[in-house]
Amino acid sequence: MDCRQWLDIKQYEFLLNWFMRKQQEVGLADLHEPYSYDGYSQYDQLYQQLVKDARIAYLERFSEQAPPIVYTNLFHLAELELAGKRPKLKAPKALQ
Repeated sequence: MDCRQWLDIKQYEFLLNWFMRKQQEVGLADLHEPYSYDGYSQYDQLYQQLVKDARIAYLERFSEQAPPIVYTNLFHLAELELAGKRPKLKAPKALQ
């Protein structure tokens, strides 16, 4: 899901860059464990902490809260960016 419909470009870029920087700092890509998605793996714990911190950083920067789905989407997009596997977004039909 493309979350740019909820954010302007500055907000979108802020969160994407914030997640990329933090994922590099904590070494998320260096984890050698399967993604469990049960809340107990190291990956899950880092994900939860980074999203919590991102909400605070976003609120401090823009004085408003973004929809929760934005944090999840941009967290995973940052992972793909750092891995060099960013998905190609299709332009809306009105622009094609």
